[in-house]
Amino acid sequence: MSHHARIIYSRAAICVGGVPGAGKTTLLRNHVELEARDMQVTGSSIVKQIIAPSSVHELDGWPSEQRRAVREQSIRELQQLRELCTGRMLVDGHFTLRNRVSGVLEPIFTPEDKAFFQGLILIHPQPESVLAQRKSDGRVRSTESVVDVAAHIEFELYEGRRLARDMGVPLLEVVELGMPQRLQAMAEFLSRIAPLGAR
Repeated sequence: MSHHARIIYSRAAICVGGVPGAGKTTLLRNHVELEARDMQVTGSSIVKQIIAPSSVHELDGWPSEQRRAVREQSIRELQQLRELCTGRMLVDGHFTLRNRVSGVLEPIFTPEDKAFFQGLILIHPQPESVLAQRKSDGRVRSTESVVDVAAHIEFELYEGRRLARDMGVPLLEVVELGMPQRLQAMAEFLSRIAPLGAR
C-alpha cells in the first residue's frame, strides 16, 4: 500500500480502478453495506446512459475526441451525484481499458477525471482470479488469455501509480486478500484521507 498523508475535508470522490473481473463491484457493495453514508457508483453505467442507444462496443470505434467528450460528460454527471452524497463517492471504474475494436490497451483518464478525483484505489488481483470471476459472472466477454489479463493488470497498476503521482493524490493498492482484509484496508485508507464527519 502506498499513500500520502493528505486529508480531504469535503465530500471526496475516489476512483476504484482495476481490470474487468478484478472484484471492484463486490468489494464496494460490501463496503457500502458497512458504511451506508458512502455512495457506490458504476462508471460504465453512467457512460452507457450518455451514449444510449449506442453500445460501449460502438463507443470504442468512435474518434478519440468523441470518446473524450463522453468521458467529460460522465464527470459532469458524477459531479451532480456527488452533491447527493453524505459520505464519500466511490466510483467503480478503470484507469485503462482494452479498446474492443483495436484490441489496444488505452489510458482513459481525461483532465476532468484528474481534477474530479481526490484519491485512487487499485484492486490488484491475480490473472487466474480475474478469469474465474469473468467466467462466473455470466456476462459475455472477449476471450483473453492469462497472458493478456496479466499484461492488462500490469498496465493498470503502472497507470494507477502514474496518475496518483501526476494528480498528487493518495493511492491504495489492494492485493488479493480475503474480503475482510480488503474491506479493512479500504476503510483505514478512506478514514485517513477522507474521514466522515470532517467538513
